[in-house]
Amino acid sequence: MYSISFTTRRAHRPLAVLVALALPLAVATACGSSEDAPATQSDSVSITDRWVKASDSDMTAAFGTVTNTSDREVTLTGGDTDVAARVEMHEMAPTGDGTMAMRQVDGGLKIGGGQAVSLEPGGNHIMLMGLKGPIGAGETVTITLRFGDGSTTEFVAQARDFRGANEEYAPGHGSSDANSDG
Repeated sequence: MYSISFTTRRAHRPLAVLVALALPLAVATACGSSEDAPATQSDSVSITDRWVKASDSDMTAAFGTVTNTSDREVTLTGGDTDVAARVEMHEMAPTGDGTMAMRQVDGGLKIGGGQAVSLEPGGNHIMLMGLKGPIGAGETVTITLRFGDGSTTEFVAQARDFRGANEEYAPGHGSSDANSDG
């Protein structure tokens, strides 16, 4: 019996060493590492220089710089906020008569890998439509942005007085649409 036990222990020793060496690899593969896991679009974005235009009307806009730190394109599709009925991505685009007018970005605002986009008055911006009340200078507004993959990120912006860039809507995107759902 002694020789059987000795042989059995000796036969299992290489197996035990193999299992001990393979276990960390199996755990890493099963659990995945954070480096291998695909990041959401929102994980790849930072928003700096954030601010919102103070407003007594039914709409206003948020601005800042959105930077995509990944190597793949991300798409801002809209969002949510407690201060407005809708949050949309807007752009300034030429109209048929050669003037520029504001409109919702068809398909969302795309930001290439490693790129930054300025959201500014008179250009691309985050439109807050159907305001539930005035937003005064100095107040803070929390906005949740939604991305093409369904992920979200939240940011806080302070309201500022700003009198410039009083854009007009492109036909079919008028301010009467801002209150259509709330």
